[in-house]
Amino acid sequence: MNQIALDNSERYCVFRSGDSWFGIHALAVRSVVPRPAITRTPHSEPILIGLCHLQNEFIPVISLQALTQIQYETSPEAEQQLLIILGPQGSWGLLIDQAVTLVALETSISTLANQQDKWSKVTTASASFHNRVLQILDPNALYHYASSLLDMFWQGAPQTEQQLTCN
Repeated sequence: MNQIALDNSERYCVFRSGDSWFGIHALAVRSVVPRPAITRTPHSEPILIGLCHLQNEFIPVISLQALTQIQYETSPEAEQQLLIILGPQGSWGLLIDQAVTLVALETSISTLANQQDKWSKVTTASASFHNRVLQILDPNALYHYASSLLDMFWQGAPQTEQQLTCN
């Protein structure tokens, strides 16, 4: 009986970035890998760290620290990990400090969504794990939030000389 209940429960990948703890639905996670070599994207917003080549595909790598806009100490690059998430446009990576476990969690739905605060739409719930409060992230909302911030940056970026001469 307990096995059936466990099989139907929601499982989450629990991870940390700095002192903050997060969870994301396990079915959205393709894999967790040690931080690969990342090629920086020139003149890009800090949200987009760059691209990595992993398992015969190029994956954009997003900085969770830049998205949360909270300054905290991260692990050295050699100890960081990349959470590969399945998205509507393909796989993408979220740079984290440490993936801890896959676990069934009881979540409390967040009712604090604020129209002005886009981050509140990304955190859909909270949960408790080993006396820590986790922010449960919606992977699609997270992707769209990062994408919208990058779109705003690129639309506002000054045109290069080459773009000016082509127009």
